[in-house]
Amino acid sequence: MTPAARVSAAIDILADLWATRRPAAAALKDWGLKHRFAGSADRAAIAGLVYDALRRRASAAFVMDDAAPRAVMLGMLRIERGLDVDAIAHLFDGARFAPPPLTDSEHNRLAAPDLSGAPAHVAGDYPEWL
Repeated sequence: MTPAARVSAAIDILADLWATRRPAAAALKDWGLKHRFAGSADRAAIAGLVYDALRRRASAAFVMDDAAPRAVMLGMLRIERGLDVDAIAHLFDGARFAPPPLTDSEHNRLAAPDLSGAPAHVAGDYPEWL
């Protein structure tokens, strides 16, 4: 699988998690069973993307001003993985198996990620009750 296809698969798994509210491990296992063509390295990379997105869900959604799976993945790639806008745009190029290209709004938000106005629990990605 290409890196872009891995990102696309991770977005699909996040969408499943958002819809079904089940454990991430179960969603990853089901995805792996349905997509047997994916090798162990692909499954590990996809799991890493999913878990990183879950860890950075609050801050990524704040930066992107959207809590959809695609937006959370975009924000995570920028915040957690440290990819610049060009690298992210290369992954989101709309090619075969790749996610659709970045919108102007997504591009602008990724160009200047800002957590300065975020509450502490959002910027730190921890539960509000702590």
